Amino acid sequence: MESNLSCLSSLKEDDNPVYVQPHYKEAYRLAIYALLCGGKDAYEEFLRAEQISHFLSEEEILFILEHVELPTLDDDSEGRQVTNEGRPSTYFPIESDDEVPNLDLGWPGVRVEDTDTSISLLFHPPRQNTPTIKEVIRKQIQQARQLIAIAMDVFTDVDIFKDIINAVLRGVVVYILLDESQFKSFHTMSHKVGVNIQDLKNMCIRTVEGQQYQCQSGMKFHGGLEQKFILVDCRTVVYGTYSYTWSYEKINLSMVLVVTGQLVSSYDEEFRRLYARSVVPEALSIQQPVHYLRNTVGLQRPSSSQLSLHQIHMRSRVMHGMRTAQDDRRRGRLPLSRMKQSCCIVFGLFVGLFGCYRGEPHSLLIG
Repeated sequence: MESNLSCLSSLKEDDNPVYVQPHYKEAYRLAIYALLCGGKDAYEEFLRAEQISHFLSEEEILFILEHVELPTLDDDSEGRQVTNEGRPSTYFPIESDDEVPNLDLGWPGVRVEDTDTSISLLFHPPRQNTPTIKEVIRKQIQQARQLIAIAMDVFTDVDIFKDIINAVLRGVVVYILLDESQFKSFHTMSHKVGVNIQDLKNMCIRTVEGQQYQCQSGMKFHGGLEQKFILVDCRTVVYGTYSYTWSYEKINLSMVLVVTGQLVSSYDEEFRRLYARSVVPEALSIQQPVHYLRNTVGLQRPSSSQLSLHQIHMRSRVMHGMRTAQDDRRRGRLPLSRMKQSCCIVFGLFVGLFGCYRGEPHSLLIG
């Protein structure tokens, strides 16, 4: 199916635009603050007091409580003080002063702006007389000549990984951006098949976090990478709901678009934007010895040339003394006494903000 890019967009100006209410709601911000400070009970009590409908699913509540990072605290003569004062709760990430990392392995200059866009739709399980999604992805990798750029949430498919390694060995540049929380599974998979990805000079692996939400108290959490696409030679994109795992090959329902032509330039730009906010995984920042397995993927052992890593950006950590809270977060609850220490500086402000609402907020944090 072929069409011009202008025919694909539904974002054209409308003579009669429909007004959409702004998404930001102050009551939601305060409810999330109550959740972080007092847990699920405090969150639900605030909703009842303010007569607000539930806006978080059970899965979202659990995710927030498990992934919240406590603020960094400093010692001074008056006791422990929250260092992140004055920052409002926000759905947007804090601007970083770090320089944008360069695409050190190179990027082909391919112009596709004057080429008509072609889009094919594939499903899993496949429709009659159509290839499987995995077959199309593997064929694209095997035919790559200059570049393979992958943005993926989860990558544990050994067959696709083997094709990627073969592409690297024949000189193709490979960039892989993974969801930060899923990197460990990819790293473990590569070790199990006997490949040390740090030895491959043509491959760059980095991780990406989603948007960050930060409260005025300094408590914060971030989302994940949900984009799933592969860009080959800056000419073809396979984009959709298919993740590179056994489950997506065998049991999950999914679909992808195979795109060529003018629209590919948008994916080209998006990948480079994702790369600009990516970081080198901590596990790859230090060379570690790896015991190779024999006859696992049918490949020659990669050369031992070292991967040159520039502009290493380490993930921020919670300071020493607050790390014990991690075990509590894994159980889905934050210790209330510890949260009170983090929230003490902004508690007065929090109560003041609640003043315009109908309910009594004090019981949320001390009840």
